[in-house]
Amino acid sequence: MKHLGQAILLLCSLPFLTTPQAAEPDSTGISFYVLRVIYPESAKQGVSLAVDNKSAAAYLMQSRVRPVDSQTGDVDLSEGGQAKMPFIVTPPLARLEAKSELTLRIRRNGEPLPADRESVFFISMKAIPAQQQNDQPQPVGQMAVTVVSNMKLFYRPAGLAKRAVADVACQLRFHRAGKELIADNPTPYWLTFSRLKTDNVALDKPALRLMVPPKGQQRYTVPDGSRGHVEWQLIDEDGWNTPVCQQDLPH
Repeated sequence: MKHLGQAILLLCSLPFLTTPQAAEPDSTGISFYVLRVIYPESAKQGVSLAVDNKSAAAYLMQSRVRPVDSQTGDVDLSEGGQAKMPFIVTPPLARLEAKSELTLRIRRNGEPLPADRESVFFISMKAIPAQQQNDQPQPVGQMAVTVVSNMKLFYRPAGLAKRAVADVACQLRFHRAGKELIADNPTPYWLTFSRLKTDNVALDKPALRLMVPPKGQQRYTVPDGSRGHVEWQLIDEDGWNTPVCQQDLPH
């Protein structure tokens, strides 16, 4: 298997995939060669993202950058989420032919971003089935499905390492407050769990979507009886799980 497995995205959303093993390419469909995009400040000309169409159908690809919903960890689709983003995607609308590839370019637009910590957004890509370009009638009874793929975009200012998640994973610290497990992140990076377990209770996928902000906290609801031991793994820059970290909770 390639180190960067292609992420097949027909009816799933990229942030929910936790390992490259879960992202094995299919023989058909729209796929990507990466699971997340790292945008270093040094990339003055922007960064590229390749979209691969393995299917026999053409699509219109509508792409834009959206914010993260802090309450869910998913894409913010509220009115506030329509505010001007610090990045643009070009082309914002393009035809992706069957059995072909489209290269998107993500660029900064001058909006300010923090210089002492990472920022995170989503690249939201909507694949709309294109109309046939000949005189043949559309197939009767065939449903056209619009697919939205959301990929995390991490902006790293100067001074932050290009690859750091595995190195800082065990710097997280945990404590209990009532029914909540609180994760403290002293690092300048957004940290995403692939696995978080307290005693023998593992948190479910919706909970794991909540990232721990840089130099901040995230709260997770856990059962009353889980008070002793925490184990966790993070998702690194390539979508791999980091080594297991452990901590005994303070009493």
